[in-house]
Amino acid sequence: MTRPVSAWMPLYVGDYLGDTQRLTTEQHGAYLLLILDYWRNGPAPDDDAVLQQITKCDTKTWKKHRPAMARLFKVADGEWRHKRIDAELASAATNAERRSRKAKSAAEARWGQSSNGAPSNARSMPGALLGECPPQSPSPKKNSDTDVSGAAAPPKIADPEKVMFDQGKALLAEAGIVNGKAGTLLGKWKRDHGAEAVIVALGKAQREGAIDPISFIEGCFRNGKRPDQQRRPGNGMLDAIIDAERDDRARSGF
Repeated sequence: MTRPVSAWMPLYVGDYLGDTQRLTTEQHGAYLLLILDYWRNGPAPDDDAVLQQITKCDTKTWKKHRPAMARLFKVADGEWRHKRIDAELASAATNAERRSRKAKSAAEARWGQSSNGAPSNARSMPGALLGECPPQSPSPKKNSDTDVSGAAAPPKIADPEKVMFDQGKALLAEAGIVNGKAGTLLGKWKRDHGAEAVIVALGKAQREGAIDPISFIEGCFRNGKRPDQQRRPGNGMLDAIIDAERDDRARSGF
């Protein structure tokens, strides 16, 4: 079974040359194909047909080179095992697990609970930012504590505009957007799309770890527009900032 492994395989040139000095050019090619296949698929079966397929050798050529190849592996229990690659695969798996734990801890510290048990700044983001946030629609006036069925009404977001600006500035600051430009950009988005839609887009950018949050958020807005309303191709972050500043100057009369 194919197993997930690192995208790159370490090749220590000195060790490789030390083990392969007596190989011919053709044998070098066969050996490299064998270890590359091993890295992706694990040990090959001790089956000449499969080994020929991996090395791209015909029957006569493989029969000629098999002894030299077998000396570089441990052929046992119906498999061609390679001690060095097994060790590197184990190391790659350990490193991947360590990176995964580190990334998870960083995400929890940033968006969830800090290491000292106190809520992080992002904790003030309402539940709407962590999931889909459908726009609020008007409904008949009723008791604020219950809905028409008598069940307790869900809690409302207090001051969604403040939430949008606070959390939007925090997210954009990570992309290097200074506070003033971030505020102008958020104001433009709010004017064009409404605070609730901006909160939804901020939540999606947060959950998906957008590297360029401005382009990502602009893309969320464009998905809901007609083709003739979509932004021209270009640098999403730069275009968004330029448009926001242009609108800001227009409103101020400059």
